[in-house]
Amino acid sequence: MTRVKKTRKTGPLAPSKKVEKDWQQPKAKSAPTKPTHKTKGHKPGSRFNPTSNKAKRQDASGNTQAHDPRHGSKKPISLVDPKQAVPVPKQPSFDRKAAMAELTSIENDERLQALLERAEDGETLNASDTKYMEERTERFSQLAEMLGIELEDDDDLDFDDEFEDDDDRS
Repeated sequence: MTRVKKTRKTGPLAPSKKVEKDWQQPKAKSAPTKPTHKTKGHKPGSRFNPTSNKAKRQDASGNTQAHDPRHGSKKPISLVDPKQAVPVPKQPSFDRKAAMAELTSIENDERLQALLERAEDGETLNASDTKYMEERTERFSQLAEMLGIELEDDDDLDFDDEFEDDDDRS
């Protein structure tokens, strides 16, 4: 005889399934609540909860202080190294002898003297000569100021002499 495979279809002899309508169904019970069991550990947020009695601590003088339950040092740490925070710029040392030597070398500079004479005579100087003359005269005035030497202008002396002559006449 040939084999007959099993099926899920019910035959004519099986009891029929009863289809229940919504109004015929009994009311379902509410969802069961979670079973209460013993909790492990502290409640969330209990570390900073100020109501606990453990959070207060007495020091030697009897004062109660709030205690931070975190471990470790509470000492503030500077984020910037104090040695590097204030770098002190070094003042360039002023060598008086070297400044005097440079001042005399500028005074004895033949090229500068020739350019100054040409400029006083009214000649026009090219750009490089003008630049050289301005740099040297500026450096000369800086050195004279650093050494405390007062520069005298010839025009000012002549102007003062004129007024002195006028005073003598009256």
